[in-house]
Amino acid sequence: MAETPFTEVYFQGHRCLVVEPADLPSNAPVVIMLHGFGTNRYELLHLCNQLGLPPCLFVLPDAPLRVARASSEAHAWYDRYTHSRKDMEDSRDYLFALMDHFSKDIPDDSTRSPDPDTGYSGPSTPPASPQPRPVIIMGFSQGALMSLEAGLNYQGNIEAIVSMSGFIEYPGKTMAHPSAPRKTPILLVHGEWDPVVQEEDTQETMKVLRRAGYHPVLKEFLMGHKVTYNTINAVSTFLQGVFADNGQ
Repeated sequence: MAETPFTEVYFQGHRCLVVEPADLPSNAPVVIMLHGFGTNRYELLHLCNQLGLPPCLFVLPDAPLRVARASSEAHAWYDRYTHSRKDMEDSRDYLFALMDHFSKDIPDDSTRSPDPDTGYSGPSTPPASPQPRPVIIMGFSQGALMSLEAGLNYQGNIEAIVSMSGFIEYPGKTMAHPSAPRKTPILLVHGEWDPVVQEEDTQETMKVLRRAGYHPVLKEFLMGHKVTYNTINAVSTFLQGVFADNGQ
């Protein structure tokens, strides 16, 4: 499969990969893809092709936190040992700003920060669209947890949420006042042999979402904590349905 062409930009001092097809329709969604613990913006880049979606603006950010005693390219959305709620809220707020930036018509570059070493801040923002683009947010592991955290509480136009091997860590706080419409399509993908996200975590997340009035879909596979060919197909099928339902 051919490599996915991308542009690297900086947003609030953090690197992001942006994959933008030529002649992108003005109503095409922004798909935010969030990596797992200890990796970076490149982890899910292959999905831009493999999901086989209609034209989208893909945005793959680095998580804001650096992993201690690891490569400078190892990032995290929150501390893996303390599961700090503050880390999650800070990362969530960063994602709110990121989703606003790439979905809306922003007339200047005031919200973008250059790389502290080179001063390079990447190309200008995506072309203006008449209306904010809808947002699909998806992620793996820590990125999956943040997809639920940010997607459910984003006040913009959320079109779908996909959690691959994730769950809601703090239901009382995450679900206190969710902003996403109750009809928002939500997919949870879970491995039955997952040693990181337990079955009870997944089932509790499903219960919490249903109790709040959402209608999540759960797809479980005989696998561990990973992204596989079968899970990619499940996510693709789910999102193709979202696109079809929205006439995209």
